[in-house]
Amino acid sequence: MVGGGSDEAGGRPITVEELIALNAEIAALVRAGSPLEFGLGRSGKDLPGRLGQVASKLSARMERGQTLVEALDAEKGTIPPLYRAVVEAGSRTGNVASALEGLSKYLRGYAEARDAVGLALWYPLLVATLAYFLFLGVAVVLVPRFVSAFAHLGLPATRTLEILDGVGRTAWAWWPIWPVLLVLIAFAWVRSGKASWFDARSWNFLGLFPWMRSLVRDYRSAAFAELLALLLENRIGYPDAVTLAAEATGEAGLIGDSHKIAEAMRSGRPADQAVVEGSASSFSPMLRWVLAHGRTEGSVVQALRNLAPMYRSRAALRAAKLRTLLPSLIVVFVGATAALIYALTLFLPLTGLLKELAGP
Repeated sequence: MVGGGSDEAGGRPITVEELIALNAEIAALVRAGSPLEFGLGRSGKDLPGRLGQVASKLSARMERGQTLVEALDAEKGTIPPLYRAVVEAGSRTGNVASALEGLSKYLRGYAEARDAVGLALWYPLLVATLAYFLFLGVAVVLVPRFVSAFAHLGLPATRTLEILDGVGRTAWAWWPIWPVLLVLIAFAWVRSGKASWFDARSWNFLGLFPWMRSLVRDYRSAAFAELLALLLENRIGYPDAVTLAAEATGEAGLIGDSHKIAEAMRSGRPADQAVVEGSASSFSPMLRWVLAHGRTEGSVVQALRNLAPMYRSRAALRAAKLRTLLPSLIVVFVGATAALIYALTLFLPLTGLLKELAGP
């Protein structure tokens, strides 16, 4: 490997947006037939920040005689392995431009899926945060005042008030739970924007929300279908393509099943038998059917090309429904919860206080 010092092995992983921009620059140079080392050198001066630095490093390596694939491999700390694999496959088939265009579609699809998930998630988290701190304020500030009023008047506190007072007294132990959870979600979200493996595994926390599982599953299925078609088009072996496409989704179940299927195919069993033996339950039904019954590579690629937009449009529809319906459901839920909290902390103690004062 050529290079040394800080130029060795790249740096921090670039984001998906930065990889989209870099891929667009490389694809444009390849289509125009321009020498990549000179084109990327000029781009390195024009592109902002770390993206310009990456382009300049690739240019410098290629000027020293490395191929594009070797330069990308040398920047393995910055450029994701999947990107290098597809570019290498395109180089072997002499169709780098087509491979880069396919990667561009995949990257844009990933970015759109991430944006859709974020838009569907931020409002519920905002409303839940406001409700959480409202309850915290009531339990810590308002309830002790009612308890003090009952004690000052020599009246016994109601059972509900005693429970809420106990909750407020232990607030020091439980109040950080929600802020810590928000920090973890924010960390996972930022991590999902890194292009090290397109880190879709950072979305795994969304499985905790039942209304998000089908949305993320559809986006993952679309990404797997799109990427597998791209890899097969560029003559990457079927078992390797299946595992590489699954690993890019970050889904543990999908990765495990893909390795089982790949091992079965490498040992000589046909695709349909390999899918059955691999117990591919993590794959959606249509993907299982395509993997099992695509008789030739061409038919598999075409079937996958047809599946990807179907899954992506279905996921986009789910996301639109969530953005439309979920805020209303959250408002109703939080409103009912707030009314219940006020009833428990204000009206019930107040009526109990009046009842005790009016008694004999």
